[in-house]
Amino acid sequence: SSAWLKPAGKVDEEVLSTGAHFAWSMSDGLPQDAWALFSAPGLFWMALLLLLLLLIWHMSTAPSEGKSVASTRDLEVSPPPVEVACAPQGKKIEIAMTPSSGLQWSNPREVFKFESELCTGSYVFFHPPTDPAGHRGFGSLDYASYFKGKTRLWEMRIQLQLKRSLPQDWEGLYFGIELDGYVKLSAALRRTIALSVAGIRKAVGSVYQSPGDDPDKVAGELEKPCCVLPLWAFDQFIETAAGETPPDMSSPDFSQLGRTRKGRVAEYAREIDDLTARMAPGATYTFAFWGVSRFVDAVNWKLRGIPVVTPLDFNKLIGQPPVYAVLYALQSADACSSSPPAAEQRHLESRKSYLFRAACWSSEHRPTHLGELLGAAPDHEGGREQEGMPRKKTSFRKRLGRMFKDPFACCITRSSEAIPLT
Repeated sequence: SSAWLKPAGKVDEEVLSTGAHFAWSMSDGLPQDAWALFSAPGLFWMALLLLLLLLIWHMSTAPSEGKSVASTRDLEVSPPPVEVACAPQGKKIEIAMTPSSGLQWSNPREVFKFESELCTGSYVFFHPPTDPAGHRGFGSLDYASYFKGKTRLWEMRIQLQLKRSLPQDWEGLYFGIELDGYVKLSAALRRTIALSVAGIRKAVGSVYQSPGDDPDKVAGELEKPCCVLPLWAFDQFIETAAGETPPDMSSPDFSQLGRTRKGRVAEYAREIDDLTARMAPGATYTFAFWGVSRFVDAVNWKLRGIPVVTPLDFNKLIGQPPVYAVLYALQSADACSSSPPAAEQRHLESRKSYLFRAACWSSEHRPTHLGELLGAAPDHEGGREQEGMPRKKTSFRKRLGRMFKDPFACCITRSSEAIPLT
């Protein structure tokens, strides 16, 4: 069974609606839509979002000794890979899967395929169009029409089929975010995170968060910073039996299919518990996620919609992109041979079997190690930096000289952007 997934005690619907666990002290006069955040599910997602942001705060608030974290805007990066120049016009979320299969993006004309050690599948990340010609989506979906009247800023849909059974001694499936590095957290921030986790766990049950392991204090394998939840983090799921046709993710009635969490948190958690217990090869599993999107303006890389706090640039919180969206099966501690079973509770890489892992960032705030994320080999010839890695700023005098030397370089670059990927 998957006992870890069941909420700790009965979910208190009154607590969810009144926000008793997350009392804010603010003056009167907030607009009506601001007070709407304190209703369920708005309150829960706002609290969860704040927790996620606190977890990744360490990337900018406490840089390693002797080092500083620079914003991507403060660095000059080498020219981006040709895949970036060939991507569609307009602001978008850019994505690099693990293992890398090149650059992918939001609002595509076709869903993107992926394959991991445990499954094969397809996914799409979409939002209101950011350029006049970008309203047409994949299949019958129109991106502009879909978001009319909705508070969500984006949505993600993923459809997968298991290649083999989940690990025999697995503990459960987790969905959320993780990062690559560790930086020390202040005592005050650790206490704030602990209170946030306790509040979310009191309201809806299981949640796992970790700031990661300090390499100066922990020997052996290190845990990455993460915040993950059971599959009930998804807002909707659809199970299709083996031999049956799975739903078209662009279908106009997609939102009416399967089961949804809205207004039925406890029941939905039990349904997810049953689903994970019977997941097996042959069936198709479709999930949709949008709950936190009303606060996360991913395209513009900003936090929004939270009184007093927003708008806020993500780079002030995470230092530099990307953030990894992950879905993984976790091996039980009993099956982990790297440490005593009774003591090992961390979500170590050696315990994870990824179904989905994607580095995500805004096209307006690209990572400085873009080439590496897209699978490019490091370039050490002549001491040159790896593609996408930062280098020293070029003086205005040198930039002016380059402009006179090749005045049409920008025109050539722009024209290449219209070339579609084949």
